[in-house]
Amino acid sequence: MSPALGAVVEDVRLVPDMDDATVRAVRAALLEHKVVWFKGQALDAASLTAVATLFGSPTEAHPVEPALEGHPEVLPLDSEQGARADVWHSDLTFQLCPPLGAMLHAIEIPAVGGDTMWADMTAAYRSLSAPLRGFVEGLTATHSPAKAGSYFAGRDGTGGEAARRSAMTASRHPVVRVHPETGERSLFVNPLFTDKVDGLRRGESDALLGLLQQAAVAPEHLVRWKWEAGDVAFWDNRCTMHYALLDFGASRRRMLRVALVGERPAGVPGPESGT
Repeated sequence: MSPALGAVVEDVRLVPDMDDATVRAVRAALLEHKVVWFKGQALDAASLTAVATLFGSPTEAHPVEPALEGHPEVLPLDSEQGARADVWHSDLTFQLCPPLGAMLHAIEIPAVGGDTMWADMTAAYRSLSAPLRGFVEGLTATHSPAKAGSYFAGRDGTGGEAARRSAMTASRHPVVRVHPETGERSLFVNPLFTDKVDGLRRGESDALLGLLQQAAVAPEHLVRWKWEAGDVAFWDNRCTMHYALLDFGASRRRMLRVALVGERPAGVPGPESGT
């Protein structure tokens, strides 16, 4: 779909009894392209969860936003209920182990608008100068749900209790993450949850994070998907950011999402490790 990332997988039906060879081929495509799409799928909440389980263990739907009734792993994203994701982010990076990735199934789509963009954070890392890469490889950053402010508040079905509970959590992650399956290095910061680069003054941190964000969303590092009902996107949360355009007015945009349990992010090994 672009030189940077993204591919359409053809002639594959996402069904709970997919054979092992197809599952392996889809996983390989995900690792190569970072986000893949399947067109013309027909999944309900149960079958979407079952398909996602072929690639990992589903997480709870969301630490703040309510799950679909009867399906604790499924997050309904309905614009009529205030769902939005119009800030560049990787999912839930304030968690100690952010999701590996997610499957998002389009149920109802506006006639115009509502596209989603993804950014290749591996390409963003590679675009930095060698001295800057060397500097950021030794850094960590604090990710906090408090950075998102009131972003979740309108979707908190617990009267604010879930948001208050999540606000007490924060995690430190390497600014450059090593992918556990490919070994590739990627930037692992995002505007929604990355609060501050550890050890830097606030002004220094803001300037550095701004520079890294500028590199991440350079047009040559992006792909944009125009949704149709029945599409499924499967993306690797460990090496991408995404942004859902809020440009469709009063039209309805309705999706179902299942995320997969991830591992604790690992940084670039230091000299003491012998690498």
